Amino acid sequence: MLNLISSGIMLRLGRAFRGMMVNMQPTNAKLKRRAETMVSQIAHCDPSQAASSLDQSQGEIKTAVLLALGIDKVEAETILKKCAGNLRRVFAELGN
Repeated sequence: MLNLISSGIMLRLGRAFRGMMVNMQPTNAKLKRRAETMVSQIAHCDPSQAASSLDQSQGEIKTAVLLALGIDKVEAETILKKCAGNLRRVFAELGN
């Protein structure tokens, strides 16, 4: 029951997207690979592009997703700020 509640809270706060914890900080090799996989799956790009986007975003997964979709970093950060860091809202705003 607690897991269900905490998962719901994470979704509402925008820290989870499609079952993935997109607010995670990739602080070691395992988490970096996991972050690359998340970016690759969400943005539908290849793993090398996901890794490059994560490098450009200094490990910020949400920003990396938008970079992988072809949005420049300043615009990506602006959109995320406008949408309170919630990727669902970002995609709704972008019309995806």
